[in-house]
Amino acid sequence: MEHIDPGGDSNQVAYTDHPSHGDELQGSESCALPGPACAVWSTREEGDVSQLSAKLHCLYGVAIQSPRASQSPSSHHGHDIRKNPGLKVHPFARAKVYDLRQHTELTFWGPFHNDGSQDVDWEKLEAIMVILSYRISRFSNSQGSNLIPPWDAPFTGVTPYGFEWHPSRLSIERLLPLPLVLQDPYNITGLWMHVVCFLDYWELFTFNFSDEQPQSDQPRPAIDTEDAIRFITVKLQVSKIEKPGRFNGQALPAVQFKGSSHSALSPVGFHAHSKIRGTVRLTPEGEVRWTMFPVFHGEERWRSEGIQLGGVQAARGVLGFWFDEDFDEYGPAGPMAIWKVSNDTDHKVKDSLSVKGS
Repeated sequence: MEHIDPGGDSNQVAYTDHPSHGDELQGSESCALPGPACAVWSTREEGDVSQLSAKLHCLYGVAIQSPRASQSPSSHHGHDIRKNPGLKVHPFARAKVYDLRQHTELTFWGPFHNDGSQDVDWEKLEAIMVILSYRISRFSNSQGSNLIPPWDAPFTGVTPYGFEWHPSRLSIERLLPLPLVLQDPYNITGLWMHVVCFLDYWELFTFNFSDEQPQSDQPRPAIDTEDAIRFITVKLQVSKIEKPGRFNGQALPAVQFKGSSHSALSPVGFHAHSKIRGTVRLTPEGEVRWTMFPVFHGEERWRSEGIQLGGVQAARGVLGFWFDEDFDEYGPAGPMAIWKVSNDTDHKVKDSLSVKGS
């Protein structure tokens, strides 16, 4: 990565200057999806620089939509910018997000490397951020709304405990029999905004399983197919706190939650009313992992796996994937985000998706 300018064009270089996306944009033969233990991706070692650059972009935020050269006026990784002034990033990010080859037992169908380690694949999260930013912006422009995702300003919300001060940061739980909400180190209880995107199922199936498919070690081509977007308000409350499991990070407990969801800012006829249950815990490398299940008529239909950017109680929120609860290799699956709006479950969400904290 050559340079990130904190002003003006912000971090447009961050996405295009790390090897994977730069190579993908210029159509090189190198693989754009680093990750170990799978023929689809290159090795973890080869992807370290790409992963660090993608992580920096995720934490910086302000997802870019058009690549540019930072130092050369005419070319970028062999790609002539002047000949392609309308080139956009989101079709390449969309191709990465909806590539079902990356959803395996070893990735837990989430934003993790394909080795069962639960280590975060930051390039997946970066692509998710690009797609959600693009779709939220499109929705906002078409509806005349002022919808603001929490990654809209540089480095906003990526400080641990940055949403609001919470008593669980103290050790007073050792002295008093506090209620669960005050024992919860992740500050789950409250009102959250949940955003999901999805392709028409036929488009998703054709993209992944048509006769013309790339080699297993090559990325899929960019796609301009417009994905749908839905907004859902979610009320959550802590239901159980227990010791971390064998395969969790051991610094904090595993916390279970339950709640309900309702459609918001969505087309007539879209209903997301359901019960919610899930768990928050640490990965072995110390990232905050969210698993969430919507429950319709007593049955779990979907599942989501995500990572909270910035760590424990960070206001930036969670990015990840939603998918079929039965891990169907044919989908559906897509990108999702969830971030906290208020500690008050009775808070009313109006025409704003802004977030508190810093």
